[in-house]
Amino acid sequence: MKGENMIESIKEVLMRRDDLTGAEADDLITEAKEEFYRMIEEGEDPSGICQDFFRLDPDYLNEFFQ
Repeated sequence: MKGENMIESIKEVLMRRDDLTGAEADDLITEAKEEFYRMIEEGEDPSGICQDFFRLDPDYLNEFFQ
């Protein structure tokens, strides 16, 4: 577990909260990233992608840029 001031990664949340394996979490994250970039290319607003795929706040979008 990370320190109090550090946010868990999407993968960590999915594994802890949803009991996904690392591979399952990676697959879901990959699918979400593909949809995220498709939405950008098509001029759509991707800000809800974390809510739609992971039930997480938009704060987690930062991971898509790392």
